Amino acid sequence: MVYFAHGLYLAAYNKQPLIKETFQAWKFGPVVPDIYHTYKFYGSTPIADTQWVLREDVNPDNSPIDDNARKIIDYTWNTLKGINAVKLSNWTHQEGSPWAKHYVPGVNETFIPNDDIGTYFERFIAN
Repeated sequence: MVYFAHGLYLAAYNKQPLIKETFQAWKFGPVVPDIYHTYKFYGSTPIADTQWVLREDVNPDNSPIDDNARKIIDYTWNTLKGINAVKLSNWTHQEGSPWAKHYVPGVNETFIPNDDIGTYFERFIAN
């Protein structure tokens, strides 16, 4: 979900990033390692308790979300919330996608440039 919201934000707002972190091309799709490691203990179960992330000792840069970011995040969630993880992963793996351009089998540290993500998501933004 973060990848899709980030891509839409890049496309909608002149390649300005939604998040500071950089995505990496992992086997099952684009990943921000810090986000993965923060939430991996949930496994395939729904993430029900997120209040702990708002604690300052966990997230010292807990800056407010601006209106444009909120709109993209809400749009992404409302559009994709009913789609399972396998289908979302398959979408990221499509030929020509930023993930497909940068994925190297067995290597998790391959970065996906924001320019590639933003350019790819421009096709999903209505003019």
